[in-house]
Amino acid sequence: MVYGPGMTALTQAYADFAAAAATLAPPEEALLTATTGFVDATGVMLAGAREPVVDVLARWAASQGGAAQAALAGRAQRAPAALAACVNATAAHAMDYDDFAFSNHPSAVLVPTILAAAQAGARPVPGALALRAYIAGYEVWADAFGREKDLYYDRGWHPTAVLGTLGATVAAAVVWGLDAERIRHALALAASSAGGVFENFGTMAKPYHGGRAAEVGVQAATLAAHGLQASATALEGGRGMLRAFSPQGRVDLDTPFPAGAPWRIRQYRLNLKRYPVVGAAQRGIDAMLGLRDEQPVDPRRVRALVAHISVRHAAVMPYHLPQDALQAKFSLEFALCCALVHGQVGFAELRDEVVREPLMQRLMAAVRTETTEGFEPGWRDAAPFDQVFVHLDDGRVLASPQVRRPLGHADRPLDAAQVGAKFRGCAAHAGLGEAEAAELLDTLWSLGSLPDVRALPWPLTADR
Repeated sequence: MVYGPGMTALTQAYADFAAAAATLAPPEEALLTATTGFVDATGVMLAGAREPVVDVLARWAASQGGAAQAALAGRAQRAPAALAACVNATAAHAMDYDDFAFSNHPSAVLVPTILAAAQAGARPVPGALALRAYIAGYEVWADAFGREKDLYYDRGWHPTAVLGTLGATVAAAVVWGLDAERIRHALALAASSAGGVFENFGTMAKPYHGGRAAEVGVQAATLAAHGLQASATALEGGRGMLRAFSPQGRVDLDTPFPAGAPWRIRQYRLNLKRYPVVGAAQRGIDAMLGLRDEQPVDPRRVRALVAHISVRHAAVMPYHLPQDALQAKFSLEFALCCALVHGQVGFAELRDEVVREPLMQRLMAAVRTETTEGFEPGWRDAAPFDQVFVHLDDGRVLASPQVRRPLGHADRPLDAAQVGAKFRGCAAHAGLGEAEAAELLDTLWSLGSLPDVRALPWPLTADR
């Protein structure tokens, strides 16, 4: 069914779609993408579960009391569903290793939301329903984002923190089987709790943006289920969410919501990261590693590095001389110099002491960026390609390959073995044994046939 302003308001259209999600027949590609999202997000959630920001939130959740409804990943601790979703989504976003699509981080928000909602419910939640909840949340989230002609970043908004609330609300509502009226209220309630500013990138607050979006979604669905009501046009109204957050007021509120025809998830898919830093740095790392593969470079002989990237990607990497690992995740200078010096950018390198190494600090200070307003068709944030030039002390200038798509991008996807290898690396970082990791990975790959996601093995439950 197709909806439009003359037929059904956008808030109601999203609600109608979500209410029917359990009976949807999404294409196989959509189900595979959702399954991959569960695998990848679970891995990075476990890897991030002991990050300082997650420790803080876990202590906070314990201090709040309340029903022990859902597990905190990797901990023998339960919390109310909304708080568990918050802690776990923050963990999934904490390493900045989570996937991204349409300039947002869907899986890091949707997967913890679905798991928390499932564990808090009284009825079994088949894996097939969990996947449809993911797809429905993705569709609404992607549609809302695609209506904006300008960039949320231009006004300081972090789109995952803003629109992730809608995706999470839909996902939780589908798990609990809410009807369209209650979902409409839930979306309107979520609209009043959305927000997160770019100025907090490089601090604990940035991964909390993902956690907060998940928390809002579960809480909004819970409140609506209990009868709390809100505006029927909270998203598209004259003073509604989409107009209020629109950088230039040019948001499209006229195009009908396609409701799966076409599927946004088939269009955008998922971009999986191979390096635990911001997505805008992934191409530059591939470029630098490609240069190293072609010709060895002694970092001590480097006098300058020049990086060609887009204006928009440069804007999300504001730390030019980072002093700790949190800042380094949002630093092109760190990403390039780490790849040059260490030959990789991974968990071992994302440590304060590595960031502060004298050679790293000298090289990062020697990086210069040259930006372009040109962009890659189909990837409006990115330049046509990223490239790095390394200036040596003998006057030579070494050019890296031009990188349009990093490995892991939806157009250059990782295969199942590579996704599994990333998962196992994350599990090992979390201290999970090989046997436990293999059991969990196998279960997640077969999620669509699982009778009840509440039976997922440790460490996604609090029972050992």
